[in-house]
Amino acid sequence: MDINKRKSEKQSIEDCPRDRTKISDICADITVSQVMSREVITVKDTETIENIIELMINTPYHSYPVLDLNDELVGVIEQDNILELLFFERSHRSHHTHLMAIKALSEQAATLMVHHPVTVPPDASLCDAADLMIKHHIDRMCVVQNKKLTGVLSKSDLLRKIYELRRK
Repeated sequence: MDINKRKSEKQSIEDCPRDRTKISDICADITVSQVMSREVITVKDTETIENIIELMINTPYHSYPVLDLNDELVGVIEQDNILELLFFERSHRSHHTHLMAIKALSEQAATLMVHHPVTVPPDASLCDAADLMIKHHIDRMCVVQNKKLTGVLSKSDLLRKIYELRRK
């Protein structure tokens, strides 16, 4: 391969937006609080399954933070959880655990929710948040400070910010 061709290939690689922007370096300096959504639809832990289903069919989200009476985050309820419980009798026998049986009979968010969700503090970097989302296969993550929900960070929020940075 001649030198001019190699220089041309090297130049085209350098012109690639991924290389020019170095997103991972830039994201390390951006905090979650700068990108997260602050207006969040939540569910109280005393909410009934009927009200939760109604909320799910009337809003575009797939998961909802669950708050207790002190407005502290106690869990997350997802569409997958609800569907699994509604169709419990159709699930494979290996899924028929004692806990699932109790949840299937439950009528309140406190019993239906996923306890101890993956959370991130508002001062965490976008890189750290992205790492957690990828590692745990989650689309939305609660942003929590002192047990209080301060916002939600979604993969869409991350992508929107990265898109903005790449266009600069």
